[in-house]
Amino acid sequence: MELKGTFQITDWQETVEQAFEKGKKLSTALVQQAYSGDINGNSEVRYQLYYSESGDALFNGFETIGYDKSDEQIVLTLKHDGKFESGIASSKFTIVDSSHECSLIGKSGTFRSIEGGKAIYQIS
Repeated sequence: MELKGTFQITDWQETVEQAFEKGKKLSTALVQQAYSGDINGNSEVRYQLYYSESGDALFNGFETIGYDKSDEQIVLTLKHDGKFESGIASSKFTIVDSSHECSLIGKSGTFRSIEGGKAIYQIS
């Protein structure tokens, strides 16, 4: 089974936890997103980010996505490992839990940002 589509960031709240010299920093972000495509729903993701001197970042975090399928509310939990480089955010993730679709647990996926706070996702 392959799932594809896009998501739109609807809210991004970031807090600097520790600042270092030359613009380096550690921060946390709470992000809300709206999914469309094979998954139509909303998510909340909590990222931990490390920003380098150049402004690029490495991040990891957990995301929960809620959506309806066949009159059931499905909740997926994803574990992210990503980067923000040259203005593009991308992540490799794994589905670590699913409320109803156990066949999705262990599946991996990716996202890559495009313009306007949007990203393309793919799960296989």
